[in-house]
Amino acid sequence: MKKKLLILTISIFVLTGCTNINSTNLNEVIDIMLSSKVTLANNVFEGYKYYIPRGLKLTSKDEYNAVLLDEYNNTYYFYIDVISYYNKENLDYKVNKRSYFSKELNYNNKMGYLEITKIEEDDYYFIEYMYNYGKIEAFVKETEINSAVINMSSVLSSLSFNRSVLETLVGNKVLNYKEDTYNVMKPKGSTATKDTYLEYEEKYGIYEGYGDNKEEDTIEIEED
Repeated sequence: MKKKLLILTISIFVLTGCTNINSTNLNEVIDIMLSSKVTLANNVFEGYKYYIPRGLKLTSKDEYNAVLLDEYNNTYYFYIDVISYYNKENLDYKVNKRSYFSKELNYNNKMGYLEITKIEEDDYYFIEYMYNYGKIEAFVKETEINSAVINMSSVLSSLSFNRSVLETLVGNKVLNYKEDTYNVMKPKGSTATKDTYLEYEEKYGIYEGYGDNKEEDTIEIEED
């Protein structure tokens, strides 16, 4: 019964962006979100697509990068590693016992990690969520960690690729693109600062497709 109530609570949050889920155990949130089979996509681009839940806004986008904004005005930096997907490569991750939270992820034949680091000087927490050949990073307050992880889980678990399209897009860019993107996917931990990410917004600006994701969506969360 407790698990069913938790599934319902998370489902309501994903669909509406409303409800208090901050007291929920983080491991339970991850297990429910990543064990679920989400096939939605409300953002489709050349070679890949993904789902952005209500409560998140797409504010800027480059070829394989995007910036999202949540209800608390936190900025999420989203990177997509099409080359590792194309080459079927996985990033090795070792659990970081010095971090606030560290977990290796392996659900539905998709791999990655979630690492959360306390940034002492800012009283913020740095979330690095790499899964399914995508990575989202954000600085949030402690009370906002669970909602951020749910949002990130929705996006990353829904990420899917079109190999035939990517074959035509990647071409000769493979060797030039691979090293930079692969390094982005590695955990930064306490070396990250909020000031670092101002450069990203200055480089990519504001995406013209900015929206509130208010269209009617449905999401299915299946219990094993």
